[in-house]
Amino acid sequence: MSKNLIIGTAGHIDHGKTTLIKALTGDDTDRLQEEKKRGISIELGFSCLKLDDNLQIGIIDVPGHEKFIKNMLAGAGGVDLALLVVAADEEIMPQTEEHLAILELLNVKAGIIAVTKIDLVDPEWLELVIADIKEQFANTFLAESPIVPVSAVTGAGIPELKAAIKKKVTDLPAKSEIGNVYFPIDRVFSLSGHGTIVTGTLISGKIELEDNLTVYPEGKKVRVRSMQIHEKSVSTALPGQRVGINVAGIDQNEVNRGSVLATNNTLNRTNYLDAHLKLLESAPSILKHGDQIRLHLGAREVLGRVYLLNKDELQPGETAFVQFNLVEEIVASFKERYIIRRYSPMTTIGGGEILTTRPHRHRKFDSAVLANLKIKATGTNKERVALSIQANQERSSKLNYLVKETSLASEQLMPILVDLKNSNQIVEFKVGQESTWLHKKQYKKLEEQVLSNLAEYHSKNHLERGMLKEELRTRLTIRLSTAEYNILVKNLIAKGLLIDLGSEVARSDFKIELNEQETYLKEEILKTYQVEFLQPPTLDNLISGFIKAKESEYETIKKLLNLLLAQEDLVQVSEDLFFWPDALAKAKLILINYLQENQMIELAEYRDLLNSSRKYALALLDYFDKQKITKRQGNQRILVK
Repeated sequence: MSKNLIIGTAGHIDHGKTTLIKALTGDDTDRLQEEKKRGISIELGFSCLKLDDNLQIGIIDVPGHEKFIKNMLAGAGGVDLALLVVAADEEIMPQTEEHLAILELLNVKAGIIAVTKIDLVDPEWLELVIADIKEQFANTFLAESPIVPVSAVTGAGIPELKAAIKKKVTDLPAKSEIGNVYFPIDRVFSLSGHGTIVTGTLISGKIELEDNLTVYPEGKKVRVRSMQIHEKSVSTALPGQRVGINVAGIDQNEVNRGSVLATNNTLNRTNYLDAHLKLLESAPSILKHGDQIRLHLGAREVLGRVYLLNKDELQPGETAFVQFNLVEEIVASFKERYIIRRYSPMTTIGGGEILTTRPHRHRKFDSAVLANLKIKATGTNKERVALSIQANQERSSKLNYLVKETSLASEQLMPILVDLKNSNQIVEFKVGQESTWLHKKQYKKLEEQVLSNLAEYHSKNHLERGMLKEELRTRLTIRLSTAEYNILVKNLIAKGLLIDLGSEVARSDFKIELNEQETYLKEEILKTYQVEFLQPPTLDNLISGFIKAKESEYETIKKLLNLLLAQEDLVQVSEDLFFWPDALAKAKLILINYLQENQMIELAEYRDLLNSSRKYALALLDYFDKQKITKRQGNQRILVK
């Protein structure tokens, strides 16, 4: 199986990195006129090494001078295999050590040490240099790495170095193609007739021609017009490949080194990042809460401050959870490696991995925050997804929210969500083809809020059979859509905890209980409608009839009237007219009997049949029209067939 891996050079200035790459590949990676004039690398250089027909590896050649560490960091993020270069005539130098520290902080796991310029030293000296390298690198990731003496001038050791590279590459695992596109841009330029070109190492995902992607943090949508890998046009780019991409939809001045080309709607723009930080043992001083730093992430450098979350200060060699507050918006991927350097003088002091890509601001020593960061640092994807859902305190979690929060693609998330649901850790709201999720603890809290709000409502409104569903929804602390809320209520009804009353809902253990005065008023109201029969009082007249009642009882009378309606002891015919059901049935029977004999009826005729007034006859006819018993034709009514 073919592998897509990147080799990155590292080492002190003038130790022969660029010359060694030319001996390996035939390419001169110094492309700038100033680089050729000064004889040193300033910018990143790129080449490829073909090891066999099925194995072609990208190479990034980084500058060694301390002034260009920023450029070195821009190319080091996607390195799989480090090629650390030590000149035999100078041994290990300061930038050798800094580059090695950076590689360790970036979690590079594999490497080869090339001892260059062996043509300038005698064999005895070379043996001393190799012995010194073994001793100084004994506690680093390069401890067991092969050491290959070479001369780019004579060609000595070059075949052995290629063999060592091939063996290391063969041992490294292939990269998964599953994931969102994440492509840190380390170079931007334009070509006449083509437009904007961006280059970088594809960290995750797969890019194909005509893909629509987004440049972050700028938020510009672009289309992939064409791609090249090792100067050959391709239709697909895979993780681990160095790619040049011609993008449409953006000008050269609208994108910068350090921007990220990514799948649409997958990254959060933020000024804050949570991270795990290790301070180098060689760091020149203690790191204090609020210190100003330079953060290097991918190919981006941004100024900011670091705030310690679980310590008052950080000693060299120690680790801590931290939050970065940055002066510019940035994007990041979960567990993306980063480096921090002092603001001034600019020396590398530490690094680590990003844990939260859009955090809230934290207080120091917040136990809940620290517990969550520990899960993110050491937990499984399943634990992280559950944590992201639980952290969303305001609403249910949609798939696109989880994509941004976890840096996982939707096809990676779905099996995890199914597993979490099956293990009863989350609850799914499925509406049509769309799903949202709540953590089980949040869902339980919602159930408790529904029941407690209803209990309070019943206590204050004991004459009302239930609470309006929409009013209840607005009282919940987690904002649910109408569809999600209906599912919650339906589930509680199925559990026997609620009773569905149409537009209202009540606790299943609630029962309307009247006191002595309320019982008396209810009986008197009902008696009034029974006595008045086909000429019942309006609402205002009803209340006036109880004028001796205290003013505070007016609302009670209205509530009792609503209760009689709910219990179907009365029927509302119009806005302020109510009938006893027996009276309404009588009025209906009179109407139907007449129409069966006479085909049609006018308002005045119906009024006379009822021995009532026009007000009541019109209200009843309009009611029967709405009930589809009759229908109006001009000024007359006929039976509906």
